[in-house]
Amino acid sequence: MDKKIDQIIQDRSLYLCLECGKCTAVCPRRLTGKEYSPRLLAHKVIVEREDEAFIENAVWECLTCEICSEHCPSGVEFSGFILEMRELLAETKGLKGYRAHDGAIHSWMRMMTAPELKQNRLDWLTDELNTSAAGDIAYFVGCAPYFDVFFSGIEVDTLAIARDSIRLLNYLDIEPVLLPDERCCGHDLLWTGDRSNFERLQKLNYQTFKDAGIREVVVSCPECYMILSEYMPKVVPGFDLKITLLMDLIQQEVHKGGTAFKPLKRRTTFQDPCRLSRMLNRHKVPRELLTEIPDMRFTDMEHSGRSAICCGNSAFINCDAHSKQIQVQRLTEAKNTGADLLITACPKCMIHLTCAMRDRLKQKTLKLEIRDIVSILADQIKPYGG
Repeated sequence: MDKKIDQIIQDRSLYLCLECGKCTAVCPRRLTGKEYSPRLLAHKVIVEREDEAFIENAVWECLTCEICSEHCPSGVEFSGFILEMRELLAETKGLKGYRAHDGAIHSWMRMMTAPELKQNRLDWLTDELNTSAAGDIAYFVGCAPYFDVFFSGIEVDTLAIARDSIRLLNYLDIEPVLLPDERCCGHDLLWTGDRSNFERLQKLNYQTFKDAGIREVVVSCPECYMILSEYMPKVVPGFDLKITLLMDLIQQEVHKGGTAFKPLKRRTTFQDPCRLSRMLNRHKVPRELLTEIPDMRFTDMEHSGRSAICCGNSAFINCDAHSKQIQVQRLTEAKNTGADLLITACPKCMIHLTCAMRDRLKQKTLKLEIRDIVSILADQIKPYGG
């Protein structure tokens, strides 16, 4: 095990750590009073590895938001280190970390690894949405059909993202294929150390795409896009699919000229998903698109873009009082911009921030409408000639 840890340290550049503490200074967990320090974890795993209890606990406390790497002067890949350490600890010691909602979400993801699985995941489709039974381009729905059932108590509508994504694809004269037995992208299994089931999902999804004759997969969720574009090719030999982020497609259409949007008289701000803004470096794309909408008053939060604070959770672990405090602070930042509409690009940001609004002491001051950027664009885009 020590040799594997040494290799992880080497691969993720932890030996370059200067112990300057810049990572700890910006860590959202630390800023809420949690006794957590990326710098200290790096130190422990390099020179005090006998402190196994500290290391094993700290590996699971990280939000993997990557803001520490954003400020690291040495290029330490801390999130990558956390990812590989979780895989190692899960494999060698059976450690799983704390799982929110009793691990129910991770359980349904593992259930999807059954090859014979049959699902009823497309009953949300309506007549005005044009899809194809066969074709080259598929739209990847992800876990929205399950999120909306599981989180029905907080009245979150992540399926609206899927519906509005298809509306935008139809605007582009694309009638996507929707696969009835598509599986979860596996993001949360990967980031909680369950590498074997994650790889099963990759192979099953890929085979499903290939069996249907799909050549291009369009996704609207940043996590799904990152997994399918960056991780699936590493798992599947001969990978030859084109993975496209819907936001990029719309941006390309805007750049062509001729695309117009209806006015929206709202005061808005944007919650940057960690995967989109830092890991995928797409923080400018949503802002460019939103500025195309007339009459919208857009104001960035104090922490925005690549410096944005995350929604307080990742892969449905670490849901605790400190996560809730991060979410409350984020909503407070949003309210301080004067916005009455908070726009994001990740269904999990929508879920976590909507949940935080139920804070009994601050419910009235935190209340804010949250919508995905896909839905905003779908509502405001003008038909050609319209």
